[in-house]
Amino acid sequence: MFTLYNNRMKNAKCLICGSEDFLQRGNISVHSLMECRGCRLQFLDPVPDNKCLDSIYADYYKTWNLDDFQHEVSAMKAETFRNYLSQIHTDGACGRLLDVGCATGELLSVAERFGYDIFGIEISPYGIKQCRELFGDNKIQDSYLKKGDFPDDYFDVITLSDVFEHIANPREFLDILCSILKPEGTLMIVTPDTSSWTMGISGRLWPHYKTEHLFYYNRRNISKLLSGYFHEVNVQLSHKALSVQYVANVLNGYSNNRLIKSAAAGILKYLPKPLRVRTFKINIGEMFVLCSHKLRE
Repeated sequence: MFTLYNNRMKNAKCLICGSEDFLQRGNISVHSLMECRGCRLQFLDPVPDNKCLDSIYADYYKTWNLDDFQHEVSAMKAETFRNYLSQIHTDGACGRLLDVGCATGELLSVAERFGYDIFGIEISPYGIKQCRELFGDNKIQDSYLKKGDFPDDYFDVITLSDVFEHIANPREFLDILCSILKPEGTLMIVTPDTSSWTMGISGRLWPHYKTEHLFYYNRRNISKLLSGYFHEVNVQLSHKALSVQYVANVLNGYSNNRLIKSAAAGILKYLPKPLRVRTFKINIGEMFVLCSHKLRE
């Protein structure tokens, strides 16, 4: 049941619709999960501090089990990113591409094969090391994106896959992205969708509810937010290539539910490896957003 939140957020305004009316949906760790009554934007209050977030990101890709399944995980993720980039890329139209939150470099590898001049940003030490070994130190920035990091109108494509929900100041972040994106460039965002089918059936047990996810959007409110920056905003379902092995590892790593952990362990124990690592495409409650033709100031 919703309860009116009437203390810390009392005088705050929703960053999308400006409403001052919020509900408390529940809690994620020690943080309140808030929801705007106006546009249904959800967010954590208070925002986790840098010490908390840095401790999470320090070992962020451990649940992928790359030590034992690096080839299989990389191939799986490359399949997802080929699908994403095929919706942006046209023959002969490349240029510079920036992947914000480039993880272990699979999207950059696919983009490089497509012909893009690639750049990446990552804050996880493991991801930074992996990407610099693949692409060189000068291609990978090891800090949060800041104003002045790149020249204005520099990139043809900017991609954010599973990143936008981590951003504490979305409007400030979008201002920076728009300044470095070319006027006719494309911004791609993949992020959890609170109006998705997975949210509808799992509620507070939704797997996307995590301490490091600071904002939770739906298709309508993210369109409203992004239409203030771009002439064209297209929102559709996102489909990822996943394997049973990967899903079980992630559930076991993130879930606090002992039944889920037990089920994940059981699947991995009794399912033959060829079936565990076989990929399938599915929407897991995320949306794929393409934005183009940025608005002039």
